Amino acid sequence: MFKHKELKAKTEDAALPKNRKELFLTVIKDDFYLLAEISVLLFLFSLPLAGAFAFELTLLAHVSNITAQKVFSICFYLGLAEIPLWGVRYIGRYAAFGVMKRRAHNEGGYVKEVFFDFLKSGALRGFAIGAILGAVIFLWQIGCSFLLSFSDNSLLKGLGIGGATLVFLIVYGAAENFLAGDVFYELTFVGSLRNSFSFCFAGFPLATVHFLINMALPLILTFVSYFSLIGIGLVWALWADGVSCFAATLYSHTLFDKYINSVYYTDYINKGLSREEKERKDG
Repeated sequence: MFKHKELKAKTEDAALPKNRKELFLTVIKDDFYLLAEISVLLFLFSLPLAGAFAFELTLLAHVSNITAQKVFSICFYLGLAEIPLWGVRYIGRYAAFGVMKRRAHNEGGYVKEVFFDFLKSGALRGFAIGAILGAVIFLWQIGCSFLLSFSDNSLLKGLGIGGATLVFLIVYGAAENFLAGDVFYELTFVGSLRNSFSFCFAGFPLATVHFLINMALPLILTFVSYFSLIGIGLVWALWADGVSCFAATLYSHTLFDKYINSVYYTDYINKGLSREEKERKDG
């Protein structure tokens, strides 16, 4: 389907997938270049954050006479500097979700044109939600580093790190739902944000899986080796980041159909899927 960097809408109902699982597998199989192009565009917006993160890891690994105080100071100051860089990454991610919404709805258009249209219309909102997530990550990072560096109470460490990680997970899931919903509906920023937390709790099991793959896995690999981290970073930069956007889009659309479209926008239920499937479910 993805040819000449263009999203081509299918006009025959029989050619459309019957459900979103089938749509996901179709895009994985047929739209490699779409996923790759979106991933590369996201990589460009992620470069400042990746550079700051690499610098932080380098300092932690090579500072002489490393102490708990030095670890906490490095995590504090560089974590603080990374907050706006998360905002920059989410400017690009906002536009990527706009492209994926068009693909999920079987709507045509040139990828870069659609991407930059959403970039212009949603840059501030993307930056804001990214900065909110970055602030939560900053608090998680300094909280965990403080407990690991200065606390000898194992129970306190476990409860503190577990609780902070749970908040991190919820806000990350809400941020992803925010992007999917904000490119879909015309709502105020606060309205979209409120809905995003509701959808995160409604789809908590898959929000957890999304968090583990996209956030926890890269973090774990930082403790394995630089080479493993670089390897997964290349996979994300060249293909997997686009996959994560599309997967989050499809799951969010399923929640939208259940909780919003079924009441207010019935024409959007199963949009982009075969009408035969919609009629079968309605019947």
